[in-house]
Amino acid sequence: MVNEVSAAVWNCMQPIYLPRPSVHIWEKAAQEFKQKWHFPHCIGSVDGRHIVMKNVPNAGSAFFNYKGTFYTILIATVDAKYKFTSIDVGSYDRLNDSTIFRSSVLGDALHCKTLPTPPPAVCSGFTYLLPYVFVGDEAFPLMENLMRPYPRCSVTGNMDNKVFNYRLSRARQTVECAFGIMASKFRAFRKPFEMKLEIIDCIGKVGCVLHNYSRAHTTSCEARDDNTEEMFADQLLHPSSQIVRPTTNAFHVRENFISCFNTSGAVPWQRESVLRGKY
Repeated sequence: MVNEVSAAVWNCMQPIYLPRPSVHIWEKAAQEFKQKWHFPHCIGSVDGRHIVMKNVPNAGSAFFNYKGTFYTILIATVDAKYKFTSIDVGSYDRLNDSTIFRSSVLGDALHCKTLPTPPPAVCSGFTYLLPYVFVGDEAFPLMENLMRPYPRCSVTGNMDNKVFNYRLSRARQTVECAFGIMASKFRAFRKPFEMKLEIIDCIGKVGCVLHNYSRAHTTSCEARDDNTEEMFADQLLHPSSQIVRPTTNAFHVRENFISCFNTSGAVPWQRESVLRGKY
């Protein structure tokens, strides 16, 4: 029954509440990120989470992780209002972090440059062309369309880099909040699933589309949900050595964002916030 209902919900609601991303969707997300989180040309925040499950029959160690539990993986992008814009469910946990992302639909599209993102444009008050990018944590590779923070060794004594990390962190928190809100609302995600893997993957997709439905039809969806955040089991994508080496263009893109954030794109409170926090 769970499998049939989940499939029916997904088939009926996915085209409305989690449609295939288009240039128009990315442009709208970029406007909202600029207005709400002060990160121009950001089209989404990306992260991954474990969906805990009991041992899968005949799966060997494919879904067994270093913590001694069984997981399947949900990788998602989120807009500025905590709504999922794309999801990928079902990767093996024993793959390393970079391989998980590279094998996802989003990672493959970014690597092959087939994702229908808006073309690079001049940011308001800035002279250089900036591409539209996703933001992720240090577990993700640095790419022309995917920004990650600077490591600790690169921000020590460097205020400009710290400002970049702070601005990126503000935009990136939307995906963490989205996972937390979904786990808080649908508490089935807070304990191990005991069913077939394909049903678990379907439930993961349905959870995301129902989350979007809830956000679209809740009058308080504009309110910050940071204080209600309850995460999945531990965060999936931890810092590790990257298989994908950043290109020269990726470094240039990040440097252009740094220049923007510290000149025409600066916000009045950023340096004070950096001094109070750890970036």
